[in-house]
Amino acid sequence: MSAALLHLTHQLSHAQPTPTPASTQPSHPFPLLDLPLEIRLLIYHHALTHASIPHLRLLSTRAHCSDYVLPSPPLVPALLATCRAVAAEATPVLYGANVFAAHPQLLTALPYLVRSSQPIRDAGVAARIRRWWLHVRLDTDAPWDSGKVEDAFSGVEELQLEVFQAQFGSCGYEVLRRFVGVRGVRRAKVFGSLEEGFARWLEGVMMSESGAVVKGFEEGRGEYDLWTHGGR
Repeated sequence: MSAALLHLTHQLSHAQPTPTPASTQPSHPFPLLDLPLEIRLLIYHHALTHASIPHLRLLSTRAHCSDYVLPSPPLVPALLATCRAVAAEATPVLYGANVFAAHPQLLTALPYLVRSSQPIRDAGVAARIRRWWLHVRLDTDAPWDSGKVEDAFSGVEELQLEVFQAQFGSCGYEVLRRFVGVRGVRRAKVFGSLEEGFARWLEGVMMSESGAVVKGFEEGRGEYDLWTHGGR
């Protein structure tokens, strides 16, 4: 196990709440719903989001760590089962504030938060997700067409595309061009193994208004030339 993972595991283990001794437990339930809504929302965010989630998902997705060893983020999803009022207020936090991983072939079907082995199977629940991360490979054929990509991600709150290719500059952007029809994304981020200019252009395209006509990216403008610079 890597030193970084050991450190993260140590942090998460200490983040778990300490059980209250039975002798000091209150005799009556805490009146959560009597608190102002702003305070309740802060509690929901504290219980249902955590800064470790992106790193844990990265370890799982790239098979750097077995799911049997990977620690779970200290979330409290059981909070949604307390009552209907809390569920109505907290569900948008769990599925709206966290960034979920899109399926590499099915996109917004079978998404997951940390482990791909534990996807969300309920389509109604998956429809609540507003923030997405997708690992995009340039050196393989895309398993989806432009129409499916547009239907899946247009109008979402956030879309992160992490781009990979086996050798920088060895692939074109045909796979990423499947996202050119996406519109209305509030925050788009394209990063990884691609040319900076194309990443910023694609972000602007996806964040443009629905129906907007955008200027195409000029091929070869500042792109890395593998034959000129080599594979360094």
